[in-house]
Amino acid sequence: MELTSQGAGTYWYLPPECFELHKTPLISSKVDVWSAGILFYQMLFGRRPFGHDQSQERILREDTIIKARKVDFPSRPSVSNEAKEMIRRCLTYNQADRPDVLTITQDPYLSYSKR
Repeated sequence: MELTSQGAGTYWYLPPECFELHKTPLISSKVDVWSAGILFYQMLFGRRPFGHDQSQERILREDTIIKARKVDFPSRPSVSNEAKEMIRRCLTYNQADRPDVLTITQDPYLSYSKR
């Protein structure tokens, strides 16, 4: 299901397409996958990957999320490459290329324990 309402949300957790003011983004489970990637990153590293120390006003003013094309990982704590790759997939900038919820549940990192 895809909707066209931007709705509401906290800026740190919204994907880039929600900040493109010149068009109404399609809201799908891919928005939720982005948010899950942000949350997982924050749980592992204790900070948000984009705009961590910024106010929501500053995030909007400086286009922080629009510019968030690449996620960087701190060296500590030590996190597996599989976890980092899953986060990268969740935080795929282009909505069309980002996995939806059903696809991300098949991610090798999440299915590792099923082997």
